[in-house]
Amino acid sequence: MKQLLLTVVALFVCGTLLAQGPQPQIGIGAGGKNIIKYNLSGTALSHYAIQYERVTTPRQSFALGLGISPNVGLPFKQTLLDQFGDNTDARRAIESTRFTKFTITPEYRFYVGKKGAPSGFYIAPFGRYTYMDLEQVYTFTPSSGREHKPLINGTFRGVGGGVLFGSQWLLGKKQNIVLDWWIAGPFIGSMNASFNGKDDMSDMSAADKADLENDIESVELPLWKIDATVGNNVIDVKLTGPFYGVRAFGLSLGIRF
Repeated sequence: MKQLLLTVVALFVCGTLLAQGPQPQIGIGAGGKNIIKYNLSGTALSHYAIQYERVTTPRQSFALGLGISPNVGLPFKQTLLDQFGDNTDARRAIESTRFTKFTITPEYRFYVGKKGAPSGFYIAPFGRYTYMDLEQVYTFTPSSGREHKPLINGTFRGVGGGVLFGSQWLLGKKQNIVLDWWIAGPFIGSMNASFNGKDDMSDMSAADKADLENDIESVELPLWKIDATVGNNVIDVKLTGPFYGVRAFGLSLGIRF
């Protein structure tokens, strides 16, 4: 269970500027106020994301991003195997993990350059909601000597917020091709998670079950609270803790209309 918690939690190992005086050329021009973008860089990690952006004032816009990673393995899987692969239980946990992740990211952008929205350097306060469900084979051996391999199902829900710094370019004669670069956007919030697994535990004594609970709860995750319950043929684990990360070096390509 230690490998389960450490590798999964590692996944989450995330003043208004106004135009001065009348500037009718700022922020709109040819091409319109709407932009649809696709995140090119996320594809490398099997995370598929689109964003809709709408210019609201000469220097501001609202954007809403939606993303999904459908039924994929752990990112940087080989790196984890290189680190923990000598442990048979850890290798099985890493190789068997599959997860699906959804993200919703609203943001409000403030463009600070001379051209105004939606072009140039921007500062964007944003919120983020993340939901993830996963499954993984967890291995343990009680005093009876019989190896147990229950399938563990888990869910994560996190809500947070941060500030993104980026730059956007309008390309082509009609300025209707958009290139958006997320330079860096740290975020923080709170998350709760639950894991559940079922197995025949008829060979386990009360002491075995208590030892398993203690082993799970002894995982060192700074600022996280872990509560494990091992009952009759059931393993339940609840976690609460900080939700943090960074949106960085993302590159999106879009159409303006």
